[in-house]
Amino acid sequence: MSGMLGGMPVAVSAGLGLQRLREWSGLGDPIPTEHIVLGAARDLDPLERDLVEEHQLARLSTDDFRQRSARMHAEMERLSRETDIIYVHIDMDVLDPREVPGHPLTVADGPTSRELADALTEIFRYEKAAALGVASTPYGALDPDGISRQAAYNLIEGAIEGVKTRPARPSTP
Repeated sequence: MSGMLGGMPVAVSAGLGLQRLREWSGLGDPIPTEHIVLGAARDLDPLERDLVEEHQLARLSTDDFRQRSARMHAEMERLSRETDIIYVHIDMDVLDPREVPGHPLTVADGPTSRELADALTEIFRYEKAAALGVASTPYGALDPDGISRQAAYNLIEGAIEGVKTRPARPSTP
């Protein structure tokens, strides 16, 4: 309803639309919705809310990310047991509006990109956390000072830091 397409990669990956696009991208089978965790989303439009409730997506709050809560880790542990690859999707409108000044759908009290990056560092320490999507980043005239771009870089750097700090795997002969 909002006209924003930031959440579409999740819907497509789950098989909730654009099946040919999903297959063309190489993802043959949809990701089961029980393997999807919606994080820090605070302002869903009515159709999004209906889909989240209908498909019973797990949800983590903004505070779960800020505090890097036991609940966040419990979801990562659950997913690590149930699936081989964990895809983490971030819509930039979850951030503090000061970091995405050109975004039309921001909501007050979002985490800063540094707070979210710290959570991503912990999330990407999990070996099966293998993909990060950062969607709906303002650019060009909507981000003339590069504030949103830097916020996106902070998120990516947080995930990379998590991967770099994973325990070393034993080498195989």
